[in-house]
Amino acid sequence: MIKNSKLKKLINVNHVVNLIFMVNLTLRTHPPVLFSYSPNHIEIIIRVENDSDNHYWTEADIIVPEKLSLSPDNTLKKGRVRIGIVEKKQYMEKSVKVYGNTYSNPQIYRCKVVGYYYNKDGVIDARVEKPIDIRCEIKKSNTM
Repeated sequence: MIKNSKLKKLINVNHVVNLIFMVNLTLRTHPPVLFSYSPNHIEIIIRVENDSDNHYWTEADIIVPEKLSLSPDNTLKKGRVRIGIVEKKQYMEKSVKVYGNTYSNPQIYRCKVVGYYYNKDGVIDARVEKPIDIRCEIKKSNTM
C-alpha cells in the first residue's frame, strides 16, 4: 500500500494521461451548414476510437444551445446516445440530429459532446469532453 499522498497523486495522474491517449472522441457535421429561419436539421457524427487493449461500452451526452433542439418539434437541450461496445483497436460512429427552427439566427452555435468510456465492471474509465461549432447561415436564393 502506498503511504505517500504525493506519490499516489502522481500515479493517478499518469494513469489518466495514459488513458487519454488510448481513447479518442472526434466530431464532425453533415451537412456543414444549418440554414437559419427554417425548420431543418444537421447531423453531428460522433466517432469513438479505442486504441487500448480493453473493450469499452461507450455513451455520449449532447448539449445544444438555445434556438437549437434535439427534437424536431419540441425544445430538447440535452440528450444521451448509446454508441455501443468498442472492441480493442477499433472505432465506432453514431450520428445525432440537431434541429433548427424559425427562431434560429444566422450565427455560430457551440454544442458540447461528452463521451463516457465504461470498462467491463461498469465503471467510467474515461470521460472526454469536446465542443463543436455549428454554423447557421441564411439560405442563398437561386439566381441566374
